[in-house]
Amino acid sequence: MQKLTLSLLVVILIAVIGIGGVLDNLFSQYKTQPINNSDELSPYRQLGNSLAASLDKQLNPEKLIENWPYQADLSVDLAPLDRFVLPDSLQESFYAGEPLTLETELRISMHFILPSQQKVLVFNISPMDKKNENSSLQLLLTGVFYISIIVVVLIWLYPLIKQLRSLRLTTKAFGEGKFQQRIQSKSISYIADIENEFNRMAQRIETLISDNRLLSDAVSHDLRTPLARLRFGIEALQETENPQLREKYQAHLCRDIDEMERLVSVLLNYARIEQSMIAVEKQDVDLNEIISHCIQSFTHNTNENEKVIHWHAQGVSIIKGDINYLNMLINNLLGNAQQYASNEIKLSVIKKDAQLSFIISDDGPGIAKEKRSELMKPFMRGEQAHESPGYGMGLAIVARIAQLHDATFLINDSVELGGAEFRVTFNQ
Repeated sequence: MQKLTLSLLVVILIAVIGIGGVLDNLFSQYKTQPINNSDELSPYRQLGNSLAASLDKQLNPEKLIENWPYQADLSVDLAPLDRFVLPDSLQESFYAGEPLTLETELRISMHFILPSQQKVLVFNISPMDKKNENSSLQLLLTGVFYISIIVVVLIWLYPLIKQLRSLRLTTKAFGEGKFQQRIQSKSISYIADIENEFNRMAQRIETLISDNRLLSDAVSHDLRTPLARLRFGIEALQETENPQLREKYQAHLCRDIDEMERLVSVLLNYARIEQSMIAVEKQDVDLNEIISHCIQSFTHNTNENEKVIHWHAQGVSIIKGDINYLNMLINNLLGNAQQYASNEIKLSVIKKDAQLSFIISDDGPGIAKEKRSELMKPFMRGEQAHESPGYGMGLAIVARIAQLHDATFLINDSVELGGAEFRVTFNQ
């Protein structure tokens, strides 16, 4: 929205100052143009020359001036020549008989010399026609100014209206269930922020719907087996009186219930992450310290054949994040590496520019390129999944926590160990 506001302000300022300045300059040039003497003042000049020549021969020219007929646009007067002070540059031509024309905003005055009478004949002409022309020109230029402003604003509004229409059509299509619809945002778009936010929202909604579909399918599949075993165990328990068999069936029932509890716990953890995507409290945390704590807890609690973990904390690596979810992310990656590694696991933190990457690699079988994006979805497991327990939620949870922290999660091949490499890159 900041780009929209600034662009509107710039357009209005340029339009007002630019167009206003051009029109004002045109009006000023027209207003200050000299009167075309040959056209407008020629009759007055001829009349003045004739009247001045006649009055110069009269014994009492003042009486003739007093009897001059009244005219609204012309008044005639006589003034003493000694009171008519002129610059030296004008005196010679004026005394030679050339009339002198002076113009003000209120009137135009023409002066004719009466050399014998030592007087000056003055014609005062009202510039009514000129005022009317200026008023009409002002009205015309004012109209041009406002029309130009409207045209400039409409030119500016056209791409905005086009973008808003595209946003409306995309929103309508998205509301009708076409969840793949996105807005083709351009860098020069006035509402690029809104378009990008809409695309992120649409992507998140599409992901949530896809995840819900996967969750419902997987839950129905993974819960069906233990529920069927529970039903069979309960029926068998009701039909036998043998204490040893009853104890065996009860142990089987407990294992099935534990399995269902684990599945529900995994689903609840995933749901909590989805809920935290809306709002999470981030603070400065030391990623090296979290990794060290997770490795210590992991090696202490695991009952499996431990792999060699290579990790050496170097200094402090501060990022913005939620410490609980970062613990969950590292533990899931450690558990995945422990499950599939042959002998070695290596962890490292790399700083580059304003980014910090957490990398964990192993010497296991690795992950095929075509399977990597699938494994970040819930209940999706690798090719060796049948050889180890799990629900296929570990990497999905890691991907969600990375998204929660505006980080990128990538799966690559480990050059050093030959297995899989998991990289989470945070912006510092």
